[in-house]
Amino acid sequence: MSFPKLATAFVVTVALAACSSSDRSSTPPAPPPEPPVEAPTFEASITRTEYGVPHIVAETWGGLGYGHGYAFAEDNYCMLITEIIRASGQSLEFFGEAGGSEGTDFIFSLVNNNADGQLEERYLSQQPEHILELVEGYAAGYNRYLRETGVDNLPETDPNCRSQDWVREITAIDLWKYFRRIQLQGSTDQGIVRDAILAATGPSDTAPAAAPAEPVSLDELRAAFASEDVGSNAIALGRDATQTGAGMLLGNPHQPWYGVGSWYQVHLTIPGEYDAMGAALKGFPKIAIGFNKDVAWTHTVSVANRFTLFELTLNPDNPLQYEVDGEFKDIVPETVTIAVREADGSMSEREHTFYHWEYGLIVNLASTAAAIDPAFAALFDGWPTARGTVYAVRDANLDNLRGIEMWVDIGQSTTVAELYDALGVIGNPLFHTLAADRNGDAFYGEVSSIPNVTEAKMQDCVTGVNTVVRALTNNAIVALDGNRSECQWGEDADAPEGSGVFGASSLPSFFTADYAANSNDSYWLSNPMMPLEGFPTTMGFVGHEGQQQNLRTQINHAMVAERLAGTDGFDASPGFTLTSLQQLMYDNRVWGAELVLDDVLSVCETLSADNDLAASACGVLADWDRRANLDSRGMQVFTEFWKALTAGGSAFGNAFSDETFWLVDFDPASPLTTPTDIDLSVPANGERVIAALISAVEALQGAGVALDAPWGEVQVLPKNGVDIGIHGGSGSAGVFGAISAGLDEGGYRNIRSGNSYVQTVTFDESDCPVADAIITTSQSINPASPHYADQSELYSRKEWVRMPFCEDDVAAASLGEPQTISE
Repeated sequence: MSFPKLATAFVVTVALAACSSSDRSSTPPAPPPEPPVEAPTFEASITRTEYGVPHIVAETWGGLGYGHGYAFAEDNYCMLITEIIRASGQSLEFFGEAGGSEGTDFIFSLVNNNADGQLEERYLSQQPEHILELVEGYAAGYNRYLRETGVDNLPETDPNCRSQDWVREITAIDLWKYFRRIQLQGSTDQGIVRDAILAATGPSDTAPAAAPAEPVSLDELRAAFASEDVGSNAIALGRDATQTGAGMLLGNPHQPWYGVGSWYQVHLTIPGEYDAMGAALKGFPKIAIGFNKDVAWTHTVSVANRFTLFELTLNPDNPLQYEVDGEFKDIVPETVTIAVREADGSMSEREHTFYHWEYGLIVNLASTAAAIDPAFAALFDGWPTARGTVYAVRDANLDNLRGIEMWVDIGQSTTVAELYDALGVIGNPLFHTLAADRNGDAFYGEVSSIPNVTEAKMQDCVTGVNTVVRALTNNAIVALDGNRSECQWGEDADAPEGSGVFGASSLPSFFTADYAANSNDSYWLSNPMMPLEGFPTTMGFVGHEGQQQNLRTQINHAMVAERLAGTDGFDASPGFTLTSLQQLMYDNRVWGAELVLDDVLSVCETLSADNDLAASACGVLADWDRRANLDSRGMQVFTEFWKALTAGGSAFGNAFSDETFWLVDFDPASPLTTPTDIDLSVPANGERVIAALISAVEALQGAGVALDAPWGEVQVLPKNGVDIGIHGGSGSAGVFGAISAGLDEGGYRNIRSGNSYVQTVTFDESDCPVADAIITTSQSINPASPHYADQSELYSRKEWVRMPFCEDDVAAASLGEPQTISE
């Protein structure tokens, strides 16, 4: 049946009216609109390639840090949380006396105090927004790994934090505290500076008399000012030094193998904005040594001054005031309290009072002075000293948190000229910088944080007993007159405001199409054909202008000269290829042996028949190949011989320069080839050689080491029950590929530092840099990881890892599908 149209309309109208009546319960309301989908705060893609190298891709700086922090935590979680505890001044609270340090806790409870937002207000408010986001993201990614894994399931590593009550999620502020501690390694956190600060216990008439200062040893001073534990080599090659005309770079930092200062390989990309690969110091969110599409860069430790002292004349009526330009200023006490976990598990507290002057802290130098000369101790002890003064320290890096921004800007540079501009923020705490680009330009610069103290100012403002200290320490310890404001650090127009450091235009640097090289001496001979001269000693008191150079500096330039001439046997054609640069790196020549071993063997021919110990050393050295290769037999004898021969040298970076020992003494006109040869016309020199040979044999026999054992069985890295032979050797003996290890039972089994992250980089006609690298310790500290020992074994075999940079190369080398993480 059908209805007429009119009836149909009626029915519809009635139905609509019914729907609009008050009875609406039979029809459900329309669902509310879906809320907009919020973008994740952090998101990143992680692709692991061969040997566990993570490639992080993100659209934002926060996401980039997030992916990096997560990947790093997978490999090294316990290392960073342990160091964050130390940087927060809580090591005694959580690790007790056995694992903590009272001095470090007091210092970092003071300098990293964030009460009332002091760090945010004073330092972080100056950071660009993208740097803050990068660090926030890193903390978030690191924390994500902890949440996913759980504290009781963390891998057992060294250091180990599984199931520990001090493991917690970290904040970005925790990371900034850690960064700050690293920035202060060459100054306030240097052992003798830290000890001098803690020894200043207040005016003698208002505070208990301090216990007599325990003198530091010469060995401690050497470790502070000329340590083999942190060094490096670098070679930057311009178009005139390479066979292809492209720039080329060798980066060979001799950083610690464990903990603070050790390396992590990573590739970080924000498409169109940032794309850099290389190595980050563990726990840092940026590439420190590495390369991008157009530029490769590296650093070597610079032993320039990072602090100076000031002698302040006290108000005779108030020992908490000092005089400047005839007016008195206050010295302000600040007491710090730290928590201590006692052996029985109970908690206690300890206090220490620090004393602030306008630019830093008051110090007591008695202990350091005693190491220089015991008669000096009394001159520097007390509050006041016998001259009515106290000493104070000003640290060029105390307020320097500019480094993260600087290294990110370096990673974005497209030429070495742009890299130099990035250095201008002076965020670099203590490194020379060397770089090369695809255009064939090379660069060297000591563009770092150095007190703005000119040579003229030192002549005017270092007076009295302080002139003697400056001379005896080879300019390492400089104490200025604090009574005159003109003796304060200067201010360059292109330096960070109020920093008191030199600006980039005042610091030594050059661009070249030839080459630049540095092995921890000063800027002076970074290219011997174009020496940098006329700069103050504050910019490099080790190997300063006209001074003897260390043996690694000498062999560095010698090897470069031989390659440029084509006389090294690597390649008949002059100039560098990536292959010959790698051969140079792994050649393991021992420059000390090249200087003296022929003369030592001449002395051996004069030995009396009953001198069995020296004769046994002579026999091994005569057959030794003068290398530090795995199959070299005798490197251990020369290592201990050289150690004994050079014992008692200066603590302050002066090279072995005994003028009675050398046949040809050091000549500033021939600084890379002198001194050389032993003066055997002096009977005492022959006796000295024989005594050092005997000392070497006794040391090795005492450690149970055969004199003629292969070096690869003597110097080893134990990993999962396997001894991995490590080539390279003592930098002080002139081994370019320096490895720092002490002689223990069974050999050199406790490697502390040396060849760490090594990279060789050049460029071809493609957009993809050609980069081979190795990280000697491998990526992970987890013994269960496949990347715990894999690169260590490659290094042992003198192999390299090709670093995939472009997208297709990353995909080809991938160990699996990319992982996307977000929150």
